[in-house]
Amino acid sequence: MPLIPSRFRNLAGPPSLQSCTRDVYVPGLRFELAPVARIAYGMACAARYLHQQGILHGDFYAHNILHDEQGYALLGDLGAASLYSTGAQAQATGLQRLEVRAFGGLLEELIERCDESPAAQLGLTTMRELKARCLGDSPQSRPLFDEIAQVLGGLAAHCRPRGSLPMVAESAVMARSH
Repeated sequence: MPLIPSRFRNLAGPPSLQSCTRDVYVPGLRFELAPVARIAYGMACAARYLHQQGILHGDFYAHNILHDEQGYALLGDLGAASLYSTGAQAQATGLQRLEVRAFGGLLEELIERCDESPAAQLGLTTMRELKARCLGDSPQSRPLFDEIAQVLGGLAAHCRPRGSLPMVAESAVMARSH
């Protein structure tokens, strides 16, 4: 009995010698806005949950994300994770904002692969603005995952097809070994 349904596949492969530090996506991979919003929202919720537990993922990139065609996603590979004290607020916030920077890179990659239909423009604008804040040069100006999840949750809910079930993002964290 498989632990992960077979409909899930890697979002990207790890960086190559040619891409250097960027994950390698299947050439020509394109998404509509709704799956991109769901992937981003699910990963923001996963990071928020980990941070609430005092866990820094440490390798928050597309090659550690499994997804399906609807955009439901699972975050795996906690091999680079580390624990930190949530009581040391300044240190905890600083560490969380390091992971927000990595999340901004993920948003950038997802946006690059999103079809830019006229209907998607408002959602893409929201995601681009959030991405810019996540990638900000000043760590203090980067949002935390509470805010990121709120913004992306609104976007994902707006993209949800009529009659579909609400998303359950808190279950997006799973551990898997390589």
